[in-house]
Amino acid sequence: MCGIAGFASSASDRTDLNHQTLLLMRDSLIHRGPDDAGIKLFNAVDGRQNIAVGLAHRRLSIIDLTQAGQQPISNEDGTVWITYNGECYNYQQLMQELVSKGHVFSSATDTEVLVHGYEQWGMDGLLKRLNGMFSFAIWDQRKQELLLARDRLGKKPLYYLQKGDLLVFASEIKAFEAGGFLDKQDIDPAALIQFWSYGYTTGTRTMYKGVRRVLPGHYLIWKDGNISIKEYWDVQFGHDVESERGVDDLADELEALLTDAVRIRLIADVPVGIFLSGGIDSSLIASLAAQVTGHSIRSFSIGFAERKFDETQYARAVADHLGIENTLLRVEDDLQPFFKPIARHFDELFGDSSAIPTWFVAKLAREHVTVALTGDAGDELFAGYDSYAKALSIWGNQEQRKLFKGRVSAFQQLVDFLQLRFVNKNQRISALDRIMPLFMLKKVLSTEVFAQVSIQNALHDREQWCERVANADLLSQLQYVYLKTYLPDDILVKVDRMTMAHALECRSPFLDYRVVEFAARLSFSHKISADGKGKYLLRHILKRYIPEHLIDRPKMGFSIPWSEWCKGPLGREIEQKWRAMNSPWFRKDAVNFLFPKNRLGWPARQWNAFCAVNLFNNND
Repeated sequence: MCGIAGFASSASDRTDLNHQTLLLMRDSLIHRGPDDAGIKLFNAVDGRQNIAVGLAHRRLSIIDLTQAGQQPISNEDGTVWITYNGECYNYQQLMQELVSKGHVFSSATDTEVLVHGYEQWGMDGLLKRLNGMFSFAIWDQRKQELLLARDRLGKKPLYYLQKGDLLVFASEIKAFEAGGFLDKQDIDPAALIQFWSYGYTTGTRTMYKGVRRVLPGHYLIWKDGNISIKEYWDVQFGHDVESERGVDDLADELEALLTDAVRIRLIADVPVGIFLSGGIDSSLIASLAAQVTGHSIRSFSIGFAERKFDETQYARAVADHLGIENTLLRVEDDLQPFFKPIARHFDELFGDSSAIPTWFVAKLAREHVTVALTGDAGDELFAGYDSYAKALSIWGNQEQRKLFKGRVSAFQQLVDFLQLRFVNKNQRISALDRIMPLFMLKKVLSTEVFAQVSIQNALHDREQWCERVANADLLSQLQYVYLKTYLPDDILVKVDRMTMAHALECRSPFLDYRVVEFAARLSFSHKISADGKGKYLLRHILKRYIPEHLIDRPKMGFSIPWSEWCKGPLGREIEQKWRAMNSPWFRKDAVNFLFPKNRLGWPARQWNAFCAVNLFNNND
């Protein structure tokens, strides 16, 4: 796993596109790749104007630890160059095929497979063959094109900034600032609305007006100062449903798919471990990894002093049953000194406080391994979220409403009715998991925000995905939209930043595109059991490996006691910093809403407030 950066411009008079600029961008990402570094500059002439292109790379060595794997790397004649962040898990098979077609390799890396694969099959052909997680930039010297690509599900980040004919790209936004391309005062007000509505910015949007994301399953082409973007992969939930097959038959197929997804993600020239929470997703991945490795894989778990937030007893029980080693970190010290650097690792506002335990478990794992498997995406693919049950209890058919009615408290049903019942069809899913109802946004954001953008336009980035599954069943709609928004814009951002902060590579078997496409075909009854429990197929498989009492227990989630922590000095400190914040975007009196006198505020909103003061507080 690595960090990439670079630029391309068709202007002949730019003096800032030089080695020093590229060096500054590259080394702002040193935490992503502490093992090695490289730079390649091009000043190609196309007959009309000079083209300045730069590729930079920070390397975390995983495959082929020799200097032969140093990037940027090229083909035999130096006409195609790449800087690459990620892992191609089927690279060995692709390498064999390319060698049979006459390609000559100078290393044993998966990176070089992409170079020759692009030569052989073109961009579309290459991307359709890759099974992995990646973001990369290819400079095609013959075509005078720079191509930026991101993996199907958005596991690896890729940002770009366009100013006239100039294109700048990087794994993290901090590289734009390091290179002198970003004005951090140029805030996008639509992004502020998204952040306080959902806890994250979504789609191509970021907190800064000029900075955009390459969407998952897309690639970008820069040529002659112009860019075009193409989608190369999508998955349709609720179509061609596997409704006739029995649960054992489907479970066998899924188990085989997941086992292979785990197997290929264990390929590395460095030690590999696994994050184990004791929940269904990580326990299943641990079970399959134990089987593949002969029970030699190590697992890592995190716990807190507050018992209701601690799952470590289940993690330890699962590890003991599987016969794998488990290393536990119970965090009981004062954590406050860590909160600020954690928040600032995201470069923009990010409202998921589970970043804190993720940061700590990544730190623990990195002391022993360089790669860790995770259970990410099990909830999205196999209907594990409580919000799915909430939606079905409100908008589902008569049988579904009856099934889930008892899962939601009377008070919550009233809140949901008032907040969600009457929104239009395309807004339902978008409204479902907002951390702040729309009418409350004006308690936090200033009038200047709403003078520049409407709430409707700000939220369209997320709602547009609803249109693609408008004819699918409600549960499939929920899963698809979460797969396109919450997963890549929250969960995967959190995991990437917190693990790469410690130079730890994370691999997610559930995000194997073959598993995703399988899950998309499942019927309602194969996702949710007759008693209303999600992850029906996963539970069915997991019972083949661990006792039932470790499976059928209440869902806890990867959460922290943030609200409890905010009742003391931490809450008072955030209040003071909010009042001192010199920002035109927020209302100073919002502290009365965010931190009520009894201190029983909403944890998500208070974490958002903490992130805001650490990004915007000029007195800090």
